[in-house]
Amino acid sequence: MRFNQSLSPVAALFVSLGLSVSISAFAEDHFRQHDAHLHGVVEVNIAQDGQDLLMEIHAPGADIVGFEHAPQTDEQKAAINDAIKQLKAPESLWVLTANAKCQLVESVATETLTSQEAENHKGHDDHDDHSHDHDDHDDHDDHGAHGEFSAQYTYKCSDINQLTEVKTQWFTHYPSTERITVSTITEKGQKGGTLTSSTVIFRF
Repeated sequence: MRFNQSLSPVAALFVSLGLSVSISAFAEDHFRQHDAHLHGVVEVNIAQDGQDLLMEIHAPGADIVGFEHAPQTDEQKAAINDAIKQLKAPESLWVLTANAKCQLVESVATETLTSQEAENHKGHDDHDDHSHDHDDHDDHDDHGAHGEFSAQYTYKCSDINQLTEVKTQWFTHYPSTERITVSTITEKGQKGGTLTSSTVIFRF
């Protein structure tokens, strides 16, 4: 799996808000977490910038649709499309403190499973003039496939000082997830924690 080596908006904000690490060190750690790619583990980063709240989610494809390889059937393609629609609707997955009056202003969801399909086709095309066993190609297509889903949300909160917690309904929709690791940086400071199906509230 390949990653965009530029920092995501949330990662960049973590750095710009004064964390005591260099950009390169943060980037290295950020991508090392993704490289680990543990099934059942979802990563959530939350950062405050004035009245803006940025939220970023990274989840293994297996947690979301039950597979991480390129879609091979119409049903798998439909499952990916449905998952993207679900992730673009954070109100069904995350509930912020009502008194903070946070309004969603932007929602983006992406996945890397279908890009593997394009790469696999390209790999076949590149090797058309070479003699390889067909089974070897199939093994190569599945080897190292670790597709994931990502989502980024931007909220505008008119009373962000009232933001005290975020409650998740993630486990209801994606029961394959065992835990969610949460990292935050707000005006209250840095904080981390873990959510599970029995602990669904993170307090800032």
